Amino acid sequence: MKARLKATGLTTILALAISVAGATHSQGKQAISTSLSECSVIFVELAEVGLRRNKPQDSVEKISATASAFFKEAILQAQREGRAAPKDYVAAEYHRLLDKWQGRFGKITYLSENKDWVDYCRALGKSRKIPLP
Repeated sequence: MKARLKATGLTTILALAISVAGATHSQGKQAISTSLSECSVIFVELAEVGLRRNKPQDSVEKISATASAFFKEAILQAQREGRAAPKDYVAAEYHRLLDKWQGRFGKITYLSENKDWVDYCRALGKSRKIPLP
């Protein structure tokens, strides 16, 4: 009886894990190349915020260099993902995401989400050895 309960419990846990994994997949997680493109856009926006706030030029240049590094890594990742035209794919994603991010750092309603994205991009950049400001 005990062995049967353990087996039933394990089966329930496995079924739950599989359903959660399926739910996550069906929500349409974006490709890593798209995340890298989004991080590029985010750092472009951060550089523009730095310019508007009169941050030191070298600081703004470091942020811009990080944006460029994310863009280049997005192209490499798109190649690894088997995209037919990696540069075109990344450029299209970049422009689509630019619309999403323009001006967001000036809106308090996005403060928490923006912070989460910057934290994510920093972690992603670190894992890809992208120089961060």
